[in-house]
Amino acid sequence: MKIKHLRSDRGGEYLSTEFSNHLKSKGTERRLTTHDTPEHNGVAESLNHQLLERVHAMLHHSGLPKFLWGEAILHAVWLKNRTSTRALKNLTPFEALTSTKPNLSNLLEWGTKVWVHDDGNSKLEGRSKIG
Repeated sequence: MKIKHLRSDRGGEYLSTEFSNHLKSKGTERRLTTHDTPEHNGVAESLNHQLLERVHAMLHHSGLPKFLWGEAILHAVWLKNRTSTRALKNLTPFEALTSTKPNLSNLLEWGTKVWVHDDGNSKLEGRSKIG
């Protein structure tokens, strides 16, 4: 797919000359909004808010430390891509991309305790630890 327009809020991450040249070479038009006005980019800001709410809920429910927020958001996005949406006529983004239904039969609750292999112990000690 070709990106026709890229909207950003002048935050700096998309303003380099190199990136501007890349956009031009791909035929993408840059649209800059006023800095610190998330209401101008409602769809993206709504998604960010929704994902952060899920991260907060997952961290709170699991009791895991806040520094795992990156892993939590990756999991939240993974789940979102496997959840149906009206925009894709009740398909999941995964299904739209791969033409196969996602298999969620082995999905565990985020934060579930697991056994992690640990071969640093002697041969008479345990070979795994809870993670």
